[in-house]
Amino acid sequence: MITFTAFFRVKLGYITIRLPEDYEEYVQILGEKCKTGQMTISLSKPRKPRTTGEGSQSHHLNGHIQQIANGIGDSFEDVKLAIKFEARSAGYPGREVAGHWMPQHETDCDTVECGILIETAHRVAAFLNIKLIEGVEDGNAN
Repeated sequence: MITFTAFFRVKLGYITIRLPEDYEEYVQILGEKCKTGQMTISLSKPRKPRTTGEGSQSHHLNGHIQQIANGIGDSFEDVKLAIKFEARSAGYPGREVAGHWMPQHETDCDTVECGILIETAHRVAAFLNIKLIEGVEDGNAN
């Protein structure tokens, strides 16, 4: 499977997609393997993936989660999951699994969705009267 952002045009029931040069050969080879002449294609609006690494949204979120976990004595994983469930009301995406809503995995977040999680962590910390220290990933002030 490949994912890329492309320009397209819709006309008379057909869609024309301009492939990025780097994908032309791969798509050609994949097309030759499709015996029916069909491929499965998913379409969505372009999304900017969440940032990772030092100083990123991911670090920001995980630092707050660690501080909340330290403040209430629960595990990092449990607090992260609770933040995601709380973020549902703010528009955080998820899906139904066996009749239960499950939050989207963080690795699939775009910048807007990660922002929802960060703002939810701020709200939860305020509710729990936990003062978050910005820029401290391990939850300990220096």
